[in-house]
Amino acid sequence: MPKPPIAVGPSLAKRACYFVLGALLGGTLGYGFIAAGPGPTPSLFEPNAALWVFGGAAICGLLAAYSPDKFLDGSRRFHRRDDDTTN
Repeated sequence: MPKPPIAVGPSLAKRACYFVLGALLGGTLGYGFIAAGPGPTPSLFEPNAALWVFGGAAICGLLAAYSPDKFLDGSRRFHRRDDDTTN
């Protein structure tokens, strides 16, 4: 009986590309969080602002690089049943 083929993971270049895409997404979301607050937008190099922007970029980038085949996968759809509506 032949052995099943070994699945080959994504290449390093694909992981790096998805890390950059995820980091851009996470950094944009982090900047949106700090810019949405009251008053002027703080500098990106203030500790609290840097935590949101660069921390969000690092987390989203790492998650995207960890599983690039599932990142931005359009096959998952969320359907609402008619009986789930609330008024």
